[in-house]
Amino acid sequence: MDRDSIRRAFTDTVPWIRMSGLSVDVFEQRHVKLSVPVEGLHLNHVGLVYAGTSFMLMEVSGAALFVSAYGIERFVPINKAMTIRYVKPAATDIACELTIGEEEALAKLRPIEERGKGEWVLDMAVTDTHGTVVATSTCTYYIIPLPGR
Repeated sequence: MDRDSIRRAFTDTVPWIRMSGLSVDVFEQRHVKLSVPVEGLHLNHVGLVYAGTSFMLMEVSGAALFVSAYGIERFVPINKAMTIRYVKPAATDIACELTIGEEEALAKLRPIEERGKGEWVLDMAVTDTHGTVVATSTCTYYIIPLPGR
């Protein structure tokens, strides 16, 4: 599967994510940036970014980072647990940019390879268009073999 197909998989697989307008702005080896426009769908009853939008953005961004680091030939990530801290209200588009170094990526994958599955923990943040951190999270993905393998 080529990188454009993988990129589309993040935006087209889950209907709500497809409707969300989520954009994969950067998808490079071990580096991703995803964003969501707040117009219409993502503002709450007081004109601020809906909390669930930040959750979705971080969860999908972490999965995208996993795929950008390891591909999808052997393992897939599934959200097992996620803690979120809403730091500051956002009223603009939001983004989540993540990078993982080669050594850290290898170290995080080693125990998963040894067991054939396992946890992959990632800290991340969402920023508004001014670069202000508006939410942070720690997401624990459960990494399993690609179904059918």
